[in-house]
Amino acid sequence: MSALEIRFERIVDSWRELELLAAQEHIEIEEQRDFNPDWQSMAILNEAGKFQVLVARVDDKAVGYFTWLLDFDLESKGTLIVSQTAWFVESKHPIVGVRMLDRAIEEWKKIGVEFAYLHHGIKGRGALLGRLFERRGAALLSHNYMLKLKDEKKDEKK
Repeated sequence: MSALEIRFERIVDSWRELELLAAQEHIEIEEQRDFNPDWQSMAILNEAGKFQVLVARVDDKAVGYFTWLLDFDLESKGTLIVSQTAWFVESKHPIVGVRMLDRAIEEWKKIGVEFAYLHHGIKGRGALLGRLFERRGAALLSHNYMLKLKDEKKDEKK
């Protein structure tokens, strides 16, 4: 029987393992941006307590991560919020993703977060996460769009 552990980890200690998982995610969701995680900035924000990462390990091997930014809502003074950022779990561990979300929600409640802003992509396994968010009590608030402003191929011809 495999041992699952979901725990907070420091970016400076885990970034190499996380990069391997992030590379899998990049392929799965057909990401348009170049694969080049900014581990230094993440580490700085992590050390400051603003960026948190939960890592799921099965028999001590990293199989997933769930990250968020902790901040105050600038449009509602004194309101502590979190914005979910990157979240990925290897496909052979589907229930781990649910457990990671539940662990994050537990933590957010413990530290006094008033609102959590969750998102999911439209490609890959994450496309169905809206239903999970709704089962946890979240309501659809908005749609996000990405406007690509730089076309590398055109820029190279100039």
